Amino acid sequence: MFEQPILLVEDNCDDEFLALRTLKKMGLDDVKVARDGREAIAILEGNDLSVAADSREVPRMLLLDLRLPKLDGLEVLRMVRENERTRKMQVCILTSSEDPHDREVCSELGVLAFLTKPLTVKAFSQVLRQSGS
Repeated sequence: MFEQPILLVEDNCDDEFLALRTLKKMGLDDVKVARDGREAIAILEGNDLSVAADSREVPRMLLLDLRLPKLDGLEVLRMVRENERTRKMQVCILTSSEDPHDREVCSELGVLAFLTKPLTVKAFSQVLRQSGS
């Protein structure tokens, strides 16, 4: 289904575990994890030196928490949309936020979906069908 990895950006280890377990149930094993906004940007810009240069492709999809240390999720999303390398990447927000402002900003920045934690197979399957992935 996915040729490139998915990037999960999540700072809470319990939420990370649940999201990874859900993705694995769906047969999505190629998932990179970033635990803060700066780490996510380094991976997305191809500057993650812990990864071999030949495997620094842009992830197929970004699962992004909004409440992150070092650089919040909305700022990560803005940077993704401003960068030529990542501008067209599919982004799903994975959050516990119910703030209407967050939803509005995410919508304006072209997110594919605004998913509530914990990630479920049903919700993510629906997103994948919607995106044609």
